[in-house]
Amino acid sequence: MNLLLISLSILTISSLLIFLFCRSRKTSAYLFLWSLVAACGFGLWSVLSVLCQKELFLPLTGLDFRLSGHLPLFEFYIGIDFLSAFFLLLFFIVSLSAGIYAYGYLREYTGQRNVGVHLALYHLLMIVIILVLVAKNAVLFLAAWELMTVVSYFLITFYNESEQVRKAGYIYLIATHVGVFCLVLMFLIMGVKAGSMNFDQMRATPFPLGLASLLFMLAFIGFGIKAGFMPFHIWLPYAHPAAPSYISALLSGVVIKVGIYGLMRAMAIVKDFPLWCGVLLLIMAAVSGVGGVLYALGQHEIKKLLAYHSIENIGIIALGLGIGMIGHAYHQDTVALLGYAAALLHTFNHAIFKGLLFLSAGSVIHSTHTGDMEHMGGLFKRLPWSGHLFLIGSLSICGLPLFNGFISEWLVFRSLLEGVFHFDIFGIIFSSMAIVALSLIGGLAALCFAKAFGVIFLGNNRSSEEHHYQEGDLIMRGPMILLAVICLWVGLFPANMVYYAFQGTQAATGMLIPDVLIEAIIGPLLMVTKVISFGGLIFVGLSLLRKFLILGYPMKLTETWVCGYANVTARMQYTSSSFAKPILKIFRTILYFKIETVRPKGYFPVQARLSSSVKDVSEYLLFRPIFFIIKRFSRRFKWIQSGHTQIYILYILFFLFVLLAWKLH
Repeated sequence: MNLLLISLSILTISSLLIFLFCRSRKTSAYLFLWSLVAACGFGLWSVLSVLCQKELFLPLTGLDFRLSGHLPLFEFYIGIDFLSAFFLLLFFIVSLSAGIYAYGYLREYTGQRNVGVHLALYHLLMIVIILVLVAKNAVLFLAAWELMTVVSYFLITFYNESEQVRKAGYIYLIATHVGVFCLVLMFLIMGVKAGSMNFDQMRATPFPLGLASLLFMLAFIGFGIKAGFMPFHIWLPYAHPAAPSYISALLSGVVIKVGIYGLMRAMAIVKDFPLWCGVLLLIMAAVSGVGGVLYALGQHEIKKLLAYHSIENIGIIALGLGIGMIGHAYHQDTVALLGYAAALLHTFNHAIFKGLLFLSAGSVIHSTHTGDMEHMGGLFKRLPWSGHLFLIGSLSICGLPLFNGFISEWLVFRSLLEGVFHFDIFGIIFSSMAIVALSLIGGLAALCFAKAFGVIFLGNNRSSEEHHYQEGDLIMRGPMILLAVICLWVGLFPANMVYYAFQGTQAATGMLIPDVLIEAIIGPLLMVTKVISFGGLIFVGLSLLRKFLILGYPMKLTETWVCGYANVTARMQYTSSSFAKPILKIFRTILYFKIETVRPKGYFPVQARLSSSVKDVSEYLLFRPIFFIIKRFSRRFKWIQSGHTQIYILYILFFLFVLLAWKLH
């Protein structure tokens, strides 16, 4: 705890200093970089000292910190357990990588923007996320949660001169504040039932199944909006393309994972839920996973494509949580433990490879000055570092062997199969449905990233303009290399991360985790990774042998064979739209997939055009009608917003009197 407090102190002091020296771009940038490295170093030291405990049920003493206060319901009460330590681990890794990347990315804005304020806000966001993850008082948790929302808004709207960016920021604020309303109501109900707003008293309080159902729905909506469950995902496709790439990495790698943390913390407090809660979560997980990857297939903007893939992977995480809840309701501890551990492991893995993908996509955008894949192509030779690192992230997110995504998706499959073996016919049906959904997600994800990587990096450049593409410098490549190494490390040596995931599961459920179960999971994984690694080494050896054998022979470069066509141009390649069209046509009724054409007319046609688009059903059929109704209804109360400061002060005074009367009563 002392190490974590040192990390918080460094971030707090440095953010204040960066604000003071924000006019000096060089001074504020150096302060940001070195304080970031120091704070993340102490934070990782603190977290790993917790996670490296040899015994799962060794008591974690000295990991609480309290400051006495006299505010009603509020207490500055923080602490670390295995669950918060697991999320802090991914937080510090992604925050460090994105922050170092930001240092290099923002160099070109010298003299154009007040970068110092932006960097100070980055540190402030880190502070409030740490407080969310270690808070043990509901009021402190909600205060940090609200600050996280507000600070994220300012970071998302860095390019605030654009109307689209401002719109994305407003959508994010509105959506997340709806979630905050649900969370305030949930914690108030818990606090009244427990007689305290501290989590440890809440966890010791039994909640009836009826009340547990209500709390689950409030948690599912409140935390689900932040996590990006469908249909609450509406802010993600707007916020990710609008924000700088390193902020997108932080949003996808950390901020939406805080929603998963909150949901698991609520589950740890309530403990027992009725069966239908797990079934609902499993169904919504399947919808989020399949829907997210299908919408990703229809995107032409790289960061919007990655945003929908975040929704897809949140669906995979929720599949693990859903089967864990169902296993708990059936009193099948093995299924429950496997499901929760799989969800936690995929949470970590997704944070790593999605951070890598956003940073490498940002490197491409930084070089090409566009995120539209239809204007890219042939960049693999011009941007080799970005291409290879994007490829590693793509292979990881597709769940292919040798990479971390394979480990966690295999564990999710294993938990679902255990459900088939241990549940009754009702549970078998939903477990089988989830297996089919996860298989479909994997296949569509592979197709989507074949499209993304092929269109961006292979073939010829589709842009009509000549560009001099320049790879990012070492300060931008270094964080991407770090994340790529972690993807490979977890894929080849998964034992430590699997063990950490079970530690987090123990903290969330309080259930005994037998050593036999951990050995039964890690043993087959190690065997599979050894066999695949051996095959990979053979492939690398043969490739090197081939390269050695052809060293003495002259190499002749020619155009690719295109079935006899001459004068081939970049327009004759597959585009992002044409690659995905056959699959999207199959699902056109649920995706609002539309093809618009301007057909050639006459013997000498002047123009011809074909374009395709996918519209988000949740936005057009759910949120836009709701927003229209709310807008019409809210006009009736416009008189409250008078525009006079005195009236607003009177409102505040009135509510202060109400609070004082309630306290005296």
